[in-house]
Amino acid sequence: MVRKTMDWKMLLSATRLGREAETMYAANSRSQYDADIDRILFSGAFRRLARKTQVHPMVANDHVHTRLTHSLEVGQVGKALGIGVKQFLLSRPELAGVEEIQHIPSILQAACLAHDLGNPPSGHAGEESMRYWLETNLKLVAPRLGKLWVHDLAAVEGNAQGFRMLTQTENHLFVGGLQLTYATLATFLKYPWTSRHGAKKFSAYLSEEQILRTVADHVGLLEIGAGKWARHPLAHLVEAADDICYAVVDLDDGVELGILKFDDLIDLFQPLFEELEWEGLKKEFLLNDSFRVNLARLRGGIFDKLVHAALEAFTKGYGDIMAGRVSKDIIQTFLDPNDPRARIIEAAKALARDRVFADSRKVEIEIGSFAVFNTLLEAFCDSAVSKADFLMASSTRDKPSWKADLILKFLGNHAPNDHNGPLPGSKWNEYQCLRRVLDFICGMTDNYATFVAKQINGSGYSGLQRP
Repeated sequence: MVRKTMDWKMLLSATRLGREAETMYAANSRSQYDADIDRILFSGAFRRLARKTQVHPMVANDHVHTRLTHSLEVGQVGKALGIGVKQFLLSRPELAGVEEIQHIPSILQAACLAHDLGNPPSGHAGEESMRYWLETNLKLVAPRLGKLWVHDLAAVEGNAQGFRMLTQTENHLFVGGLQLTYATLATFLKYPWTSRHGAKKFSAYLSEEQILRTVADHVGLLEIGAGKWARHPLAHLVEAADDICYAVVDLDDGVELGILKFDDLIDLFQPLFEELEWEGLKKEFLLNDSFRVNLARLRGGIFDKLVHAALEAFTKGYGDIMAGRVSKDIIQTFLDPNDPRARIIEAAKALARDRVFADSRKVEIEIGSFAVFNTLLEAFCDSAVSKADFLMASSTRDKPSWKADLILKFLGNHAPNDHNGPLPGSKWNEYQCLRRVLDFICGMTDNYATFVAKQINGSGYSGLQRP
């Protein structure tokens, strides 16, 4: 019998990927989901987000968001949404006795903290630069690689890279990654399908296709097509938390950098408030262009409105969400189109797109990312193919070039060799070697990517400070 709805008991599984046979206990009275938060927060990948672009690359202003500060803020909004959803679910008689519901705030916080781990250096400009080079050059670098695999490698996607890091490459290499709970991993999946489906957005590369199916099956996601699943109900709230932070803090950064005026944000967000509410809020604003203080006082009220909007949308759409019938963001889907809360996120995104993202200073820095990634990808992809040819040879081996060996030394112990294949008893192939060097490039910080590109080009020098 085909299930028509998802089951919270399965959805909130505390079993860990890579440790399915073990009964896991968290120390210090933490839940398994609290331990997920710790594993993410203390990972090297999370730490590197401090030097990765959120929107504005390489800015000297320390008030501007990085991927790290953005992720921490999304985590807090996700936790607030989790508290509201927990209260809603605990009020439903059919869920009495499902103890895991108490831990939904931690599950959401963990998934929100992890949501940007897979983004490459230089933000969206880096993602586009990598896609452009790979789409243009990969078939020339690896002519034997099949079309499906070329497409998978060229479709650089932060969500899929993040899933690969969480499940494969961070901490326990190729044996579960961070070994998170299935509940957190499923909540992380914004687009539960692979590149095989041809969509621009997806949450798993072909290298993680079986892991995706394992996660989906374990928590009981509803399959809505061959190898394609409906989102975990909590994944909708990860998206809402991210959208809320994008709508507010991206514009904060615009004011901080002088691209927008504080009055631009007043015009945008005032419709969220009733007249008396707004009059009371205005009395809290300082004069003399104290925009940082004023933004802080405005931001809290905006977050309250949008968090309540997301919770209201979740409760209104609960039946459809549990039946896997929702594919778009829940605020737009379930709130009245005339509700200012439903309009404000799209309006904020439009203002950011038209004014902030198009700022000439941002564009000037981003254009340089094409040169950086051209250098990195040419060197590392050539080296990966050379190494794959060597590792796949069954008898006579032509050693990789001296340069290829030198380039792959950047990967340290994680460089492909005869003893660390990605599958037990398997050899590296071209696809897996290329995937591995793309892991390394995607994991770079902005300044380290620039540093390495300069060294490869010969434009560095011995006195150059190493990031």
